Amino acid sequence: MSNSMIGYIDRSDNVIAIEPSWNLGAPEDMGKFLLEKYPTKEDAIKIVDTAISVPKFRKEDYQYVDGYGDVIENNLSWNKDECRKHIKHLYLWMRSEWHYSDSGIDWVPVREEIQEVA
Repeated sequence: MSNSMIGYIDRSDNVIAIEPSWNLGAPEDMGKFLLEKYPTKEDAIKIVDTAISVPKFRKEDYQYVDGYGDVIENNLSWNKDECRKHIKHLYLWMRSEWHYSDSGIDWVPVREEIQEVA
């Protein structure tokens, strides 16, 4: 089981993200869940902004995607205090679909990541 965060980009280009209190296990399981149950930006906002996900941690002002990536990648980060060492997987609604990163730098559409695992 690995810890994840999920988020979306708001109108100010900040990432609003949470660490849900539940864990679906393998990263591809979380990806499938997001694609199937929360396939739109409105759904992404709903899962992040409501009590559905029972957040363990919430942050509302990661500075765009790079700032959100600092959660995992603190070697290149100016904001070392953003790093959450126990988080291994990031999901972000951007460019009209869910994206995934396990590095905080490279982002791929979740649907592509799931196809690679299958």
